[in-house]
Amino acid sequence: MPAVTTTKVNTLSGVNMISMNIFSKTSGFRMTNHALERSQQRCIPPLIIHWLCQYGSRKRNNNGTIVCYFDRKSMRLISSDVGQIVIRRLSGLMNAYLVIAGDQILTVGHRYKRIKNF
Repeated sequence: MPAVTTTKVNTLSGVNMISMNIFSKTSGFRMTNHALERSQQRCIPPLIIHWLCQYGSRKRNNNGTIVCYFDRKSMRLISSDVGQIVIRRLSGLMNAYLVIAGDQILTVGHRYKRIKNF
């Protein structure tokens, strides 16, 4: 598993952002302070957030945000990469979702209702 480094970055607008670089120093995604707090409160580790960004299905909302979540297809892709045993062990975390606007993760949570496609 790759090492996850978290660094605190100050933006020009004065808002503190968290940049989580998974594989390299140049590529990564930004989490707002709200998303960081919610991921800690809801016990969603950075690995699941990374998998959501990399493998998760995406659905556009009416307000311009994108919801990333795991469905059967994304679960099959993850299990082919890391193995079925890992997925079984982390099955309690596979109901996670995140909301993206632009290049920022706004919030993270657990799904309790089905996401309807159409």
